[in-house]
Amino acid sequence: MCGIVGIFNYRDNVESQRTFIDWSLQSMHHRGPDSNGVWTNDRNYIAGFVRLSILDLSENGNQPMLSSCGNYAISFNGEMYHTSAFKCRLQKEGVTFKSTTDTEVLLYALIQWGEEYVLENFDGLFAFAFYNLNTNSLILARDRSGIKPLYIGHSRQGIVYSSQYDHIIKHPYIQSNPLHTGAVGAYLSLGYVPENTGIVSSTFLLPHGYFLRVNNTGFTKHRFFNYSLQPRGIASKSLEQIIDENVKAQLVSDVPVGTFMSGGVDSPLVAYFAKKHTNLQSFTIGVDDEKMDESEAAAAYAGIFNTEHLCQHITEKDLLETIQDNIKAFSEPFADFSSIPTLVLSKFARRKVTVALSGDGGDELFWGYPRNLRMKQEGMVFKQNKLVRLLNFGKEKLSGAKRTTLKRHLKVNDFPAYYYKSLFIHGAERWLPELYNDEVEEAFFLKELYKEPGVADVTEQQVMNTLRKLEFDIHLQRILIKVDRASMYHSLEVRVPLLSNEMIDYSSTLQFQDCIKNGHGKYNLKELLIKKTNEKLVLQPKKGFVIPIGNWLRKELRKDVEDKVMNMPSELHPLFKRKELTEVFKQHMSGTHDWGWLLWSLYSLVNWHGEHRNAK
Repeated sequence: MCGIVGIFNYRDNVESQRTFIDWSLQSMHHRGPDSNGVWTNDRNYIAGFVRLSILDLSENGNQPMLSSCGNYAISFNGEMYHTSAFKCRLQKEGVTFKSTTDTEVLLYALIQWGEEYVLENFDGLFAFAFYNLNTNSLILARDRSGIKPLYIGHSRQGIVYSSQYDHIIKHPYIQSNPLHTGAVGAYLSLGYVPENTGIVSSTFLLPHGYFLRVNNTGFTKHRFFNYSLQPRGIASKSLEQIIDENVKAQLVSDVPVGTFMSGGVDSPLVAYFAKKHTNLQSFTIGVDDEKMDESEAAAAYAGIFNTEHLCQHITEKDLLETIQDNIKAFSEPFADFSSIPTLVLSKFARRKVTVALSGDGGDELFWGYPRNLRMKQEGMVFKQNKLVRLLNFGKEKLSGAKRTTLKRHLKVNDFPAYYYKSLFIHGAERWLPELYNDEVEEAFFLKELYKEPGVADVTEQQVMNTLRKLEFDIHLQRILIKVDRASMYHSLEVRVPLLSNEMIDYSSTLQFQDCIKNGHGKYNLKELLIKKTNEKLVLQPKKGFVIPIGNWLRKELRKDVEDKVMNMPSELHPLFKRKELTEVFKQHMSGTHDWGWLLWSLYSLVNWHGEHRNAK
């Protein structure tokens, strides 16, 4: 895994930009500690690259990589799988390869077949920049799911792109731009800055499944993948066959590979199939609290699969000491505090392996979250118009009956908006209208959802389809940001077999009845794992380590949080009402309410500003 950075100027020479590129490479050394390189067309384009060597550890795998004719250059962050067939085709077309890397296959495929064919047919986790000297044009692309980051800054002079957001906001094109206050509001709602926008104006995270075409007149944005709203087609392979084949493909590496191992379902399922094909180390973290500790269940899975299992027991002190790493690792504001144990786990795994497989994606593709199970009933309320909903709410409240019309049903017009708000960080829906002085931008993919035919239909099937698409396009993005930044901070590549193209396509053939059974979500995954282990282990109540963020804010972090949030930088403080901020603190510190996540999001915003926005 690697890091990329580059500048495309619409008119002028970029010779003076070399210092910026060198600084960018140095500052993302953790993404690629093994080598780095710079290439320029000696005119208006310059590209930089840092390498974490995974395939072909020789210099033949270094980047930016040039074609043999010298007219094409690629900088590629990620991995492509199942490339052998493509390589054979290219060889038959006369291509001679100098390396065994997937990068070189990607380079010549783009030259021979074009970006649309490649993006439609190649499977991987990626962000790449492909430059054509003949046409002085650039393609910037990001994978279907958004596993790898690609940030863009744009101005009248040109564009700058990078794997890290701090590079974008420190570039001369962008550094004097003001905050984009709508994106700040979106961050405070979702806990991350959603795609197609940036917290600094004229910047954005390229949406997953999109690519840019750039030339000397500007750039255009194009979508090459849209996760299906409606179930479609019939699967040609079984779930077991697809997972087996794609886990095997993602074990390809010239460096050690391991797996994360939880006590749940998804990562043990990945570990089972990985162990079929190779000797395997598995990694988990344990804590002293039995209610949250998954290490015993993870060890049970490891015993059944016969992996070489390693567990690191951590304390609250270990986690608190990781907060400074957390601030440095996320160069955009990020408020999901589960990034802290993810950093700890990544650091632990990196001592033994360079690549780790994770189980991310199973919940989003197969209706796995507990919140998904109650939504059929809550979504059906939108069969009623708003007046009827209001009258029913009043009747239910007066009668003292268990209400089926929630207050949130009355604040929105339809189910997509209702479920979108269920993804907000706790406290945001209650406080943002009072606390925040500016607009709150809705996520790009919520707006895109409304363009889909049938999205307004209120049927059980449509409600559940909409729910899954919002999970994939919005909630999953927060998880993928967390895992990428935390793992790459420790130079660890994390691969995600459950988000392979085949798995995504397979999930699109299923209806919710195929996955939700007997009160269990993603039951198809659970049923498969039961066959490999036992029902008691798989169906045990889900645990999961929970950071005690509310208590930290009342105790260990109280002074620092209060000092920073109540004395925000001058660029931030006009966005918030001090009286309401004080009230949030008062309620949380007294213990009458738990607004820990909201306060952590404010604290993280201020820390981001000090570490990345204003840092020299």
